[in-house]
Amino acid sequence: MGDFVWTDESIRWMRDAANESRYYQTIAQQIAAYLPPSTRVFDAGGGLGDLSRWLSYHVEHVTVMERDPKAVASVRALCPPNVTAMLGDVFTYLPDRQFDALVLCFFGKANEILPLARELTSGKTFVIQMAEAGKGFSLDAQAKHGETIADAERALQSEGVAYSKVAFEIEHGQPLRSIEEAIAFFSHYSKREVTREEVEARLTKTDNAEFPFYVPQRRKLAMLVFDALKAGPR
Repeated sequence: MGDFVWTDESIRWMRDAANESRYYQTIAQQIAAYLPPSTRVFDAGGGLGDLSRWLSYHVEHVTVMERDPKAVASVRALCPPNVTAMLGDVFTYLPDRQFDALVLCFFGKANEILPLARELTSGKTFVIQMAEAGKGFSLDAQAKHGETIADAERALQSEGVAYSKVAFEIEHGQPLRSIEEAIAFFSHYSKREVTREEVEARLTKTDNAEFPFYVPQRRKLAMLVFDALKAGPR
């Protein structure tokens, strides 16, 4: 999750979205297909722990490192005992022993992938990114996410690193409890005060008493998988 700063509000939104979808379960299944049950995984910048939680059901142990104390507290509250949450900086972390696998899920820039892989794992690295640039939940058309999977591919290709690629789509929209919450949500992601009219145009009404409104979002993702030992020396 990089330098993203979590707030109580953004944590609640992210938790609601995770609980109401199979987003993280699906990503975990894509990763687990490459790993034996005995694997020790390092989840770099693992956010609130949702991906680590679902990965933990497939592997022996998951270590998550985050720079935000709120995120670390969330991981510890959410995850089973075979997940360890650490407060720290992934880019300066030197493990006593390299991990069996590294997960970079929306974490780091393209030119940081190989240095992290060489330092942190002796096995496979999994890079998950958006398949194409998009504006996410911003109401402003010009807003775009930064990194895409194409940036990661170019970084690996420039170093002659062989990799495999898997593309998949997952619904990962936002359930909302009220119009007022929806206005706060879109204001947060648009980085400005939005109007009720703008917000209502993006909402779908549901039959869910707890979450009567929903913002649909079909996410097109891609995952690169490569062997760190074939990516050159540390």
